[in-house]
Amino acid sequence: MTHSASQGPALPVTGLVSHKAYTIRRATAFGGLALLTLTTAISGASGWYILNKDDLAARLIARETARQYAYEDRIAALRADIDRLASRALIDQDGVEARVDELVTRQSELESKQALVASVAETLQSIGIAPGAAKAPLRGARLIKPDEPVRASSVSSFAPIAPGKPMPAPESLPLRGAEERKSPAPWESGEAEPQPQAPVKRVAETLDRVDRSIARTADAQLAALRQMDESLADSQKTIRGALAETGIDAEKLAASVAAPATKGGVGGPFVPFKIDASAGPFEASLSALQPRISSVVRLRGLIEQLPLRKPMQGEVDMTSNYGYRVDPFTRSPAMHTGIDFRAETGSPVRATAPGKVVTAEYTGGYGNMVEIEHAGGVSTRYAHMSAILVSPGQAVSTGTVVGKVGTTGRSTGPHLHYETRINEEPLDPTRFLRAGGKLAGML
Repeated sequence: MTHSASQGPALPVTGLVSHKAYTIRRATAFGGLALLTLTTAISGASGWYILNKDDLAARLIARETARQYAYEDRIAALRADIDRLASRALIDQDGVEARVDELVTRQSELESKQALVASVAETLQSIGIAPGAAKAPLRGARLIKPDEPVRASSVSSFAPIAPGKPMPAPESLPLRGAEERKSPAPWESGEAEPQPQAPVKRVAETLDRVDRSIARTADAQLAALRQMDESLADSQKTIRGALAETGIDAEKLAASVAAPATKGGVGGPFVPFKIDASAGPFEASLSALQPRISSVVRLRGLIEQLPLRKPMQGEVDMTSNYGYRVDPFTRSPAMHTGIDFRAETGSPVRATAPGKVVTAEYTGGYGNMVEIEHAGGVSTRYAHMSAILVSPGQAVSTGTVVGKVGTTGRSTGPHLHYETRINEEPLDPTRFLRAGGKLAGML
């Protein structure tokens, strides 16, 4: 058999039986050789698989088990993180609530002190002393509303583990498939662990502001007490200095004079108000303020009942002083026990202090005379009047018209003879009038 040159040279094959020669193309030979090689490889792989399939399955199971354990460890770590954050939240909440309780207690004390400051201010206003701090209400009367307490539980939840995304529940985490894991948490890659303190910090800042507000209010209360004390000291000094003009023992006389009646119905058993001066500066200031208040109240009550005003309204001329003078009738030295005011006949004569009329009649050289008994043994006399307008036993107040100017008794012309006495001993009325001039703003 022959073939063309394009198909390559033929290989002679000698038959064993027929002794005929066969020719095999080269492509056919290579194809058979490749088939034989592939069959041999498949047979070898099949044999290897059959011999090693148990070890391969074991390794696959071990790898999957290790992966499952890794995810379970991750779940445990996340649960530990949750517990740690929850514990920290509880600790922070307890701290915030303890701070709130402290502020509420301080606020309660502040309100009690505010009531005392207001009471002292009202007392001073009732006696005519009203310092600026007592007029204006102090700030901070209500700093924390009891129905809206500040609590750590009112703060939003702490920052999640993965910033910007909610932390999944452990049960929802996949146990298999590493490709399904989310990105690692920032602190797992070396970054700082997130601090879930921002909400608590905001609460702490709010409580700090409340704390500072309470402190400012407490300082304002203390300043108000000190201002009241200064006002009382000034009033006490002014009253004592003015009453020194009269020549009387003001404190002794004040102790013997009953306090003026209070308007409206008040009363109850006397229970002394006790203050622990060692408790703090507020208590110390209030304790020091009490005796000064008592002294000023007594002195104010005294000046309200002393004859410190003029017996006639408007500007009047004094025609004769108290003391030594030449008697207008005998022209010999004499003691003048009062002072004389020039006035027109019929001009009203007024009581210079509250009291009770003890005499209202014609009395010798006094002519028509009214005598009024005041507190502390002090009395005043109004003489030479043309008319008497009160009667014995009648209670009169400051400014009550008791008669009219005249010239009855030993008198050379229309005028008012005015006397001031203590325990029936005459004193110079001008001393009381000068004291009244210095205390004009308090009368």
